Amino acid sequence: MRKNWLWYQTFRFLIVKTGLRIFYKKIIITNSDKLPKKSPILFVPNHQNSFMDALLVATHTKPFIYFLTRAKAFESKFQAFLLKSWNMLPVYRVRDGFSSVQKNNEIFDRCVQYLDRNDAILIFPEASHDHKRRVRPLSKGFTRIAFDAELRKDWNMDLYVVPVGMNYSEHLNSRNKVHVAFGEPIKMTKFRELYEQDEREAVTALKEEVSEQLTTLTMHVQNLDHYPLYHVVLDDLEYKQEDLIDPKKANANVARITQKMTTETLETGKQVYDISKEFGIKVKTVLGRKRSVLFYLLLPFAFFSWVNNLIPYQPIRKLIADVIKDHVFDVSIKFLIALFFFPGFWMLISFILWLAGVPSEWIWGYLGVSILTVPLFKQFNLMIRESKEKKQLQAFKASNPEEYDTFVSGIKKLNEFRAEALQ
Repeated sequence: MRKNWLWYQTFRFLIVKTGLRIFYKKIIITNSDKLPKKSPILFVPNHQNSFMDALLVATHTKPFIYFLTRAKAFESKFQAFLLKSWNMLPVYRVRDGFSSVQKNNEIFDRCVQYLDRNDAILIFPEASHDHKRRVRPLSKGFTRIAFDAELRKDWNMDLYVVPVGMNYSEHLNSRNKVHVAFGEPIKMTKFRELYEQDEREAVTALKEEVSEQLTTLTMHVQNLDHYPLYHVVLDDLEYKQEDLIDPKKANANVARITQKMTTETLETGKQVYDISKEFGIKVKTVLGRKRSVLFYLLLPFAFFSWVNNLIPYQPIRKLIADVIKDHVFDVSIKFLIALFFFPGFWMLISFILWLAGVPSEWIWGYLGVSILTVPLFKQFNLMIRESKEKKQLQAFKASNPEEYDTFVSGIKKLNEFRAEALQ
């Protein structure tokens, strides 16, 4: 048994998986039944949402998984200890210096050893994260691990490479929907003959097969120059979260937009996108957000959750607003800190109530209601934030009337274009 087996399994299945089920409104897993049962696996997901990508894969698969994580995350001794206890391994990039990159040899050797005992490795082949809904060019790091593993076992490792598509209805917020789509397992021995003839061709072939699968497992916008139009039309203007996280529907919509778009719609999309980014104005603030009747019926419980969790939420808000520079990390920070701070705060309040002599049934009731209503915290918080966004929109209208008119009229044009293109 691995020395951290009990802690790792408890952390990922009991703590993290439970937390994810609360954090997200719905988690959809597809094709996990295709995963090899008794063979080592190299998972290669697209990388859009920092740690959340790895956590979602790890908590919805059975193998004992090790994760390759950028070395910068291991700079703090405490953080390094914690990450290693979660099976994370540092991987170095050229920007870390040539001497540091040399350390990857040892890390890759360990990966091969883990695969040899039928464990799994997760590596992000894009080598960086980005919220944009597209598959970026793949690096060759994962191919080195895959081929080295087979070569050391004379092509008897029985290794499979499994592409994974990560699909989020919203990247930065909780209580949204996510779809983890596993691809067709790629058996490495299929590349043996090609590898023995030409190593570079074999590496290229593996990268191309993984990339092709990933573009069908997640929304993929090919032309980065046209991305603003796709973002506004298929993301900002989309109310059906299920369509946004369904790769088949999403890519069909991308194809329709590509077929129907004009120079004018591209320019309008860029104008709306640029104004939104420059002035911090959201498209959904102009359109308004829809809420179910159920939310208003549960409004008193949502208010309780907001008041109850406002204090432990402050460190999270402070970190995101003032400390974290790369906002791709925002949702990961929200999840990981809330995972410990929220329950910790509830336990503290319960202890204070116990010291005050409050009957135990009331204390247990408080804990139960705290757990059951925490999913409503985000909804009430969002309602408050929306009121601030509307005031911000009015201030933007007063201070920048021309940009405001361009923004609002652009949204109207793109909404009409969307309705026509996707009918």
